[in-house]
Amino acid sequence: MQVQEEKVEALILEINALHDAVSRMNWATLNREGFVFELEQNTKRLKEIFLKLGEINRETKLLLEKSTPSLDILLEEITRELTILETNIAMKKKKRLRQELVNETETIEVPALYSSLQQKLLSLALKCRYNIDRVRNFYAARKMPFVQKGSTAKHLLEALQLKEEELTQAKQKNIELKRKTYFGNLEEKNIVEIESELHEMDKKLDESVLETKKSLKTHFAQINYVEGSFIHLKNRVEEIESTHSAFAKKSLELIKELKKERDYAKTLALEIEKDTLEKRSEYTKQILSIEDKKQQIEERLSAENEKTNSSLKKSVIEKEAALKQAHKIIERLEEEINALKKK
Repeated sequence: MQVQEEKVEALILEINALHDAVSRMNWATLNREGFVFELEQNTKRLKEIFLKLGEINRETKLLLEKSTPSLDILLEEITRELTILETNIAMKKKKRLRQELVNETETIEVPALYSSLQQKLLSLALKCRYNIDRVRNFYAARKMPFVQKGSTAKHLLEALQLKEEELTQAKQKNIELKRKTYFGNLEEKNIVEIESELHEMDKKLDESVLETKKSLKTHFAQINYVEGSFIHLKNRVEEIESTHSAFAKKSLELIKELKKERDYAKTLALEIEKDTLEKRSEYTKQILSIEDKKQQIEERLSAENEKTNSSLKKSVIEKEAALKQAHKIIERLEEEINALKKK
C-alpha cells in the first residue's frame, strides 16, 4: 500500500511538471523548429505518464474493491491523442527534410495548429491530474481506520463526492459567465456558425456580381441605344465589387478575432480547471486530516476511559475485600459474645 501511494504522489509531480512545461510559453509564437522541439519533448513526457498510469490502474484493480477508481477511459483517450501527436511530429520532420532537399523557402509555420496542440496537451495534463487525484483519495480513504467502521466513512465519502460534483457545476457556470462577459454578449452562436454565415453572404455577393456582369454583357450589344444604362450598370458593378472587397476584408478580420477569442476561452477554461483541481485536492486533504485527528482523539479518550475503569474496578475489589474481612471480624466477635453469655 505504501509503495502504491508513493508511486501516485510521484506521478502527480510528473503531471504538474508536464503542465508547467507546456504552459510556460505560447506555442503560436514559435517557429517550426521550436514547435517540433516542444511537441516532441512533451509528448515523451506524456507517454511516460501514460505508462505509469497504466501500471497504477492495473495494480489498483487487483484490490478487487467496489469503489476502486478506473482509469480505462482516460488511458484510451491518451492512446488516441498520442497517435495524433506522434503523427504531427513525423509530418513536421518530413517537411523539414523536404525543405532541406529542395531548398524550399516558403513559410510553413501554422500558429493555429501549434496553439491547438498546446491546448490539447494542457487538457490531457489536467485530465490526468483529476483522475490520479481520485486514485490518491481512494488510497487515503482506504488506509484510514474509520473506513472499516462503516457509517462514518460512508458519509464522509458521500460528502466528498457531493462536493466534487458541486465544484464541477460551479466550474462550468464560472467558465460560461466569464465567456459571456469577455465576448460582451449573450448569444450562443459559435465561430463555425458565424463563419458559415459569412461564407453564405460571400456566396450571395459573388452571385450578385456574376449576374450584374452578365447583364452588362447583354447591354454591350445595345450600347448605342442604352449607353446611359451601360454606364449605370458599370458603376453598379464597381460599387458591388468595392463593397464585396471591403466585406471580404472585414469578414477575414472578424474570423481572426473570433479565433483569438476562442483560444482565449480555451486557455481560460484550462486555467480554471487547474485551479479547481488544486483546491479540491487541498479540500480533500483537510477533510481527511480532520477525520484523522478525530480518530486520534477518540482513541485517546478510549484509552483514558479504560484506565479510569481499571482503577475503579481495583478500588471496588479492595473495598469488597475489606467488607469481607469486616464480616469475618463481626462474626468472630458475635461468637465470642455468645460464648460469654453461655458461661
